[in-house]
Amino acid sequence: MRKQYLAGVALLCLVAPITARAQSTPGNASDGDIVVTGQRAQQERAIERKREAIGIIDVASADEIGRLPDRNVAEVVERLPGIGVTYDQGEGRYVSIRGVPSALNNYTVNGVEIGNPDGNTRRLPLDVISGQLLNRTEIVKAKTADLDGQGIGGTVNLVTQTAFDFVNPFNVQVTAQAGYQELNDKVPLRGDASVGGRFGSDEQFGLLVGASYSNRTFTSYGLYPDDWRPVAGAPRDALPINIKYTDYSLERERIGATGSFDFRPNENHQFYVRGIYSKFTEEEYRQRYRLDFATDATLNAGGITFDPDGETGTSTTSERRQDLRLEHKEKTVLTGMVGGSSRFDAAKLDYVVARSHNEVYEPNDLWQFRCNPGTVNFDFSDRVFYAAPVTECTAAQLGFRQYSHQLETGDEDIWQGRIDLTYDLVGMDAESFVKFGGKYRATDKSFDSANEVYTRGGNAATRFTLGQFNLAGDPVNVYPRDGDTKYANAPTIDADAIRDYTDANLTGPYFVYDASGSLANETLNDLDVEEDVGAAYAMANLRFGAVTVTPGLRWEHTRTRVTGFRLDGATVTPVTRENSYDDWLPSLIVRIAPSSDTVFRLAYTRSLGRPEYSALTPGGELDYQPGTVAGTFEGSYATGNADLKPYRADNLDVSAEWYFARGGLLSIGVFAKFIENPIFTQTTTQTNIGFAGRQFERLTIDQPLNAESGDIVGIEAAYQQQFTFLPGAWSGLGISLTGTLVDSNLKLPAGRTVTFPEQSEYLYGAQLFYQYGPVEASLAYHNTGHSLIAAGGTAVEDQSNDDLRRLDAKISFEVYPGVHLFAEGQNLTDEPTRQYQWNRTDWATQNERYGRTFYGGFSAAF
Repeated sequence: MRKQYLAGVALLCLVAPITARAQSTPGNASDGDIVVTGQRAQQERAIERKREAIGIIDVASADEIGRLPDRNVAEVVERLPGIGVTYDQGEGRYVSIRGVPSALNNYTVNGVEIGNPDGNTRRLPLDVISGQLLNRTEIVKAKTADLDGQGIGGTVNLVTQTAFDFVNPFNVQVTAQAGYQELNDKVPLRGDASVGGRFGSDEQFGLLVGASYSNRTFTSYGLYPDDWRPVAGAPRDALPINIKYTDYSLERERIGATGSFDFRPNENHQFYVRGIYSKFTEEEYRQRYRLDFATDATLNAGGITFDPDGETGTSTTSERRQDLRLEHKEKTVLTGMVGGSSRFDAAKLDYVVARSHNEVYEPNDLWQFRCNPGTVNFDFSDRVFYAAPVTECTAAQLGFRQYSHQLETGDEDIWQGRIDLTYDLVGMDAESFVKFGGKYRATDKSFDSANEVYTRGGNAATRFTLGQFNLAGDPVNVYPRDGDTKYANAPTIDADAIRDYTDANLTGPYFVYDASGSLANETLNDLDVEEDVGAAYAMANLRFGAVTVTPGLRWEHTRTRVTGFRLDGATVTPVTRENSYDDWLPSLIVRIAPSSDTVFRLAYTRSLGRPEYSALTPGGELDYQPGTVAGTFEGSYATGNADLKPYRADNLDVSAEWYFARGGLLSIGVFAKFIENPIFTQTTTQTNIGFAGRQFERLTIDQPLNAESGDIVGIEAAYQQQFTFLPGAWSGLGISLTGTLVDSNLKLPAGRTVTFPEQSEYLYGAQLFYQYGPVEASLAYHNTGHSLIAAGGTAVEDQSNDDLRRLDAKISFEVYPGVHLFAEGQNLTDEPTRQYQWNRTDWATQNERYGRTFYGGFSAAF
C-alpha cells in the first residue's frame, strides 16, 4: 500500500509541470473586471480561503446567493479530498476525515463546539443540519494552537451567514423545489429563504435571518442476512443463519433557522449575536420478513442439502418471523453565541460566550410473530440470494411472540467561553504576530433509555395469532435490486390494527410483562456525564519573506464525572466515577510561498480524541452463581471504564498547492498519524476478588480498555480547472477531481491487526461543470471505498461497508437576472448501500436500495 502512495506522489509531481506548460494564463494575471457568479464564484471563494489559511484546510463555500450544494452538511463535504461519508437510508450522515472514525472529529459552528443530540456518542449526525443557510463548511486538517485539541481526524466547522457576507446592502434569497422518487409516489419538498441587510449611516449594523424546510417521504428495500459461517460445500463457501428483507417507509423532515446581528461602529470594533437551530424528525414504518433456515442446530442435524449445481439447496427445518417496527425520532441542535473583536493599535482582542442545547427523543414499538413453515428452498446463484419456504405460513399460523416499547431521551447543555489576544509584531513582515488565549467549556449530558418487553401467554388459551383478531396486513413486494426480482412479504402486520389491539389488551393475559428484561433495558444504558475542559495556549506567526513559521503550544485539562447504574439481580445501584487528565499539544506549521501562486506547507501537530460517552459509563450488569467454596461466587460483569485515556495522535503533514489560474488548483498532501491509546472492549478474568459486597472465586469482566497504538498514512490530491482559455461557449467548461489513498494499522488486544473503523482505502470523485451565459450545469461522481464497520472476535466475523458510488446531476437556467429555474437528479445509477462480512463481498449483510430522486424548482435573489 505504501508503494502505491510513492507511485501516486511521483505521478502527481509529473502532472504538475505538464499542466504548467499547457496553461497559458499565469496565476497572478489580471482578469480585468470579469464578474464571476454561480458555482464558479463558489469554487473560487473556497480556493481563496484554502490559499490564505495558516494551517491545512479544505472548504465548501456557498455561492453568491448563499446556497451550498446537496441536502445536508455530510453530503456537502463529501466532495472534498480525504472525506469519507457513511450513508443511512440513502442520505449522508457521519463523516470520516483521513481515515479517522467520526467520533474522533471535532464539530464546531463559527468556531465554538456544537455538541451532539445523540445520547451516548461524540459523533455528530450531520444529516441533522441542512446545508442551506451556511456561508461555508470548513474541514481543518492541520490545526494551529488556538483551535480545540479534540479532533484527530480534523475539525468540521460550520460558518453561518451574516449581512456582511454580501456585496449589496440588502438581500433576499428564496429557493423552492419539489421532486419525484422512483420507489413511491410521494413528492419530496425543499425550500429556504433568507433576508438580510446593512443599515445605519455607515452601514454599521447588519441583520440577517433565514429559515429552511425539507420534507421527504420515501421507500427503501433491503436485504439483511445475519452471521455467515464457513460451511464445506456451500455456495460461496458459507451460509448465513437467515434471510431478512424489509419494506421501509420513512418520512424525514428538517427545519432549520439561522440569525445574525452585527454591529460594526468603526473599523476597530465589531460585535455580534449569532445562532443556529436545526430539528430533524423521522417517522419510520418497517415491515420485516425473517426466515431462519441455516442455524447451527440445523447444520449439526444434517438438515442442509446442496444440489449438484452448487448454487441451490434445501433446508428441512426453519423458523419464520414477521416483525413490525414503528419509530419516531426527534433530534434538535441549538447554538447561540455573543462575541466580538476590538483592536487597540497593534493589539486585537477576540471574545465569545456560547451556549448549546441539544436533544434527542426516540420512542419506538416493535411487534414480533413466529411460525415453523418447515422445508425451505434456497438459491445463491444471484448476488442478492433467495430463500423461501415450500409452504408459506398463514396468518393463523403466525403466533404472537413479543412486543416491546422503547423510549430513549437525551439532553446536552454546553456553556463555553473563549478569549484571544493577538499582538501584531510591528517592524517584522506583514502578518507576523503573537497570540495568547484561553477557553473553558462545561458540558452536562444525560441519556435515559427504557424498553418495556412483553412476551406471549403461558398456554394456548392466552396466546393469539396474526389471523385471530384481523391483525394481518396487506402483502408487499420488496425489490432489493433494480429489475423484476421481487421478494414477497405476506402476511404482514397491520399497523393500525395491532396498535389498537395492544392498547386494549396490554394489561390482560395475552401480554406477559418481562420484569427482569425490562429492568435491564431501562438501567444499563442510562448515564449522566459532566465534562469540563479548560485550555490555554500561546502561538506565534512569524513571516520571513516567502517563509512563515507558526509554532504553538496548547494545554488542555479535562475533568469528567460520570454516573451509571449497576444492576445486581433486581437491585439498581448508582455508580459514579471521576477522572481527569492533562494534555500538552505542541504544533509547528511552516508555510512557504515562493510565488503568489505556489504554497508549500509542512506541519507537526498533536491532537486528541476523547472516549465515547458510552465507553465511560461505570455501571453494568452483574451475573453470578454460587462458587465451589461456600459463601463465594462465580460471575461476569459488563461495564464501561471511566478511567479511559483519550486517543492521542502525533500528526505529520506535507502539502503542495499550485494556484495556476483564476479558479484553478492542483494540490497534493501526504499525511501520517501515529495514534496512542486506541480503545477496545476486552475481557479479563480475576480470581479471589471482592466486588459489590460479595467474594468471587472467579469474576470475568468485559470493559473497554486502552490498547497500545495504531497508525494512519495516506496521500490526497485535488485538481480543479475552469477552461476559460477555450473559445466561445467551450470556455464554460470546467473539471474538478479528488483522490485519496489511505492505509492504517490498528492492533487488537487479541493480537491481529485491522484497519481503523470507517477508514476507506481509497476515495475519489470527479465533477464536470459548465457555466456560460444563462446556463449552469454539473455532473458529479463520487466513490467511497470499502471500510471496516466493526472488528469481530475473529477475522471471519468482521463487518464492513462495501464501495459506495454516487452519480448526481444538476442544471439551471437564468430566466431573469437573479432568477433561475433548475432541475437535479440524485443517485442516478440507483446505487444500493451494501455491507458484507469478513473479506467476502458476496457475504452480504446488507443490500439496501433507495431508487433515483429528481427535483425541479426555482431560486431568486434580489
